[in-house]
Amino acid sequence: MNDNESDNQARLDGFFDMFDSVEDDIADLISDENEKPLEIGGYECLIIAFSNMSIYCENVGIPLKQIEGQYEELKKSQTGEDFGAFTVYEALDENNEIVNFCKILERIEDSFSALEKRSEKSGENFDEWTCILIMYSYLRNYCEKEEVDFEMLQKEISRIHSEMDKDESS
Repeated sequence: MNDNESDNQARLDGFFDMFDSVEDDIADLISDENEKPLEIGGYECLIIAFSNMSIYCENVGIPLKQIEGQYEELKKSQTGEDFGAFTVYEALDENNEIVNFCKILERIEDSFSALEKRSEKSGENFDEWTCILIMYSYLRNYCEKEEVDFEMLQKEISRIHSEMDKDESS
């Protein structure tokens, strides 16, 4: 493995650690081991996922605005059709938003696996940027399916990050 492949693999490992932490954070919040397990829903799961992804992108120097722009371009290119592989097709359970969100995470993981297999056969690059775009696209489409105001969600995440920054500096 050359240095470039090694660097790419290290970055992918870091990305997958972040992705796994989304599931872990949700599981920790709803765990019966907590004195009082929190009541969370799909909105809070989105906050956790987008928050972890934005912190990750900031830490590794990937401008999330570029991912957002690429998502918008991809979406425009799909005009008049379902938004391809990132569409949330499942009939979601109105009574269990956590299960619904976990289904989305599973679809994201399936897409990562499919891309990795295709990349091995075709020789195309399987990299962290593409994984972030896949994750971002599924999460944005989930927002649309669940009629979540994405702008408000982003403001909430910014507020939480500001609070975290204040806590770290105190």
